[in-house]
Amino acid sequence: MAVLQKGKSLYPFWGSSVTLITGLDPLGLQVTSEAAYSEMLSGITNLTNRIRYYGFYCWLIDFYFKKEKKGNSTEQYRFIRRAELMIAILMQSERKEVQQITGSNYASNLLNDTTSNYFDLAKGADKDGSEENVYWKYPSGAFGQYYYGAMQILSIVIAAENPEGDVVFSISQPHPRQKVSGKQLADAFDNTLTSPIKELFYNNIKKGKLFKKDISELIKYFAIEAINPKSEEWNLYVQMLMDKDEPSQEVEELMTFHRRDTIISLLNFAIQNKKNYNWYDFLLESYKIKLGSSSNPADETSKGWYCYQLNEYWQYACGAILWAFLQQLNLSVQDQYLPEFLKSFAGKITNDICAFLKHSAEKTSPVAQILPLLPAKDEEEEAIYDEIDTSPSAKPVSAARNGFILLFVLYRNNKDQLHPLKEFMSRKQIIRDGNVADGLLSIHNEENESLEEFVAQFILQKVINRHQMVALRKMGSGFQATHKFLIEEQYIRFIDTFPPRNTSPRMNALKNILNDLQIIDKEGSLLPLHQKLLTV
Repeated sequence: MAVLQKGKSLYPFWGSSVTLITGLDPLGLQVTSEAAYSEMLSGITNLTNRIRYYGFYCWLIDFYFKKEKKGNSTEQYRFIRRAELMIAILMQSERKEVQQITGSNYASNLLNDTTSNYFDLAKGADKDGSEENVYWKYPSGAFGQYYYGAMQILSIVIAAENPEGDVVFSISQPHPRQKVSGKQLADAFDNTLTSPIKELFYNNIKKGKLFKKDISELIKYFAIEAINPKSEEWNLYVQMLMDKDEPSQEVEELMTFHRRDTIISLLNFAIQNKKNYNWYDFLLESYKIKLGSSSNPADETSKGWYCYQLNEYWQYACGAILWAFLQQLNLSVQDQYLPEFLKSFAGKITNDICAFLKHSAEKTSPVAQILPLLPAKDEEEEAIYDEIDTSPSAKPVSAARNGFILLFVLYRNNKDQLHPLKEFMSRKQIIRDGNVADGLLSIHNEENESLEEFVAQFILQKVINRHQMVALRKMGSGFQATHKFLIEEQYIRFIDTFPPRNTSPRMNALKNILNDLQIIDKEGSLLPLHQKLLTV
């Protein structure tokens, strides 16, 4: 009989070996959260934290076409990559404390290792067919991998074919339908530079060398976090952020302003809280408001962030139950007969839930009778969420208990919102398989099940079966598997644990952007310039 251990066959069998990898989102429940924050903060990603890169890349692409005549992707990518590495060295040398600078780790190593009077940009940036020893593996650099997608959404850069059929990057031209074009940003950035500095920058790219003696002068103009608030460049960044979500959209009925409304809501929320900018408290406030009331409905942006936070609680609770199941399985010394193991584990969890409710519930009580016994404190969800412990030393049964308590509280506190929420998610096209609305509605359908039976069936259907489906879907036709357990002839074998994780809703990136624009300081306090955004 073939034996599989960590994806490798110990005995021969017909077939290729499978490589087991960690993977992310083992239950596939984070995709709704990701769709929600993508809708609310379009044009910003978790990897585009510095707003001046938007202007720099527009200028760089425009500068390339002014200086070069070849116009093919190979030459343009080389131009972009050398410029990116030069910026990374400048920032790492003179602004080391500034984070989210592309290529900074590579630049840091260069600064520590070089004994020459110059840095070899060609050696560190040019791709010669080898993946080794360059600052960035992606062919078109961090621009192509990180910033292009966000800037394309904002309609400031485009990818276009040149006369030879080669695809190159270009910038958009001014158009009445949008406030800011790529050309306007390029010109504004260009106006901050002197002719000698532009010539020096260009010569460095062409020769592939950055001399140490030039760094102190170049950083004055190319510091990525430094934007003069009195400049046209600053004004254009603000107008770009406060424009409609898709600047190229011309159909009025399809225009949305979620990015603008999120920024304004965050600033107003900070004003109400002693000018303290705290995006997580803003999310909790949106969750508290939910969909509003019939007399005072929440706005579309607030609904979007409510949807996000609710789905985060849902996916985290389910992730905690998966982690607890895996940890309990890991405590076993051998493969377990799944029906018996599941029954035993569900029984332990149910006992713990009843104890948590101070024995006012029984294992045979229907779920409907459990719900009124749950704690009814304000912000109870956040308190239970904080209680979920999935550290290596945590008790699996306790983690699973808190996961189920959180699920029950989510359902009780949001059940009246689920159908209109699902309609909102469908209309906004952010509904995904495994979303919170469908998940919590399944509790409604099983309210008459006993607590113990509900717990067992939830683990089987929403954790075990779902993880297998997601792992197979991720595997596709490849040979890398993200399975955390294997089941064969109803015996289950432990492979790896995976703790629950929150998604990052682009709020940290937005905070960095507002800090660079001097709207807030590093501690999150509002600065006087925030008033300009409220009047744009």
